[in-house]
Amino acid sequence: MKMKETVREYTNGEITVEWRAHLCIHSENCWRGLPTVFRYKQRPWVDLDAEDSETIKAQVHKCPSGALHIKGEERNTEAQTGTVIAKKQPAEVELEADKPYLWCACGRSKDQPFCDNTHNKNDVLPKVIKKEKTEKAWLCQCKQTSNPPYCDGTHNSL
Repeated sequence: MKMKETVREYTNGEITVEWRAHLCIHSENCWRGLPTVFRYKQRPWVDLDAEDSETIKAQVHKCPSGALHIKGEERNTEAQTGTVIAKKQPAEVELEADKPYLWCACGRSKDQPFCDNTHNKNDVLPKVIKKEKTEKAWLCQCKQTSNPPYCDGTHNSL
């Protein structure tokens, strides 16, 4: 079942923060990093009047899934677009049950095969992985797989 694509906007008159619930992986980066603004136990949960706009922008830019975004800012603010090959062999990983992971789809993360927010500088967003039970997986690092985030052997022909 696909989650409804809800976008909520919060503003302080200077900046507007968009929150896309369907993209949120609940990493807790927002409220752990800036609890005066992102108050997960309150409604509305975002209070942009609690901090200055630059502090808020800096925290929003740390959102690993792109669920939080500054309205009017382009995601591809630098010339990096598309994907690059991180490595030509897959990564064997153990994915813990009920823990969200972000697979790097752009190939630029320094934390392969996982995302380190480098995608904020290009137009390729990471893929969320969440398993119901703990299991091993081979995650693609060539970024050419037809079954992301899993390796399909495409690296053998590169």
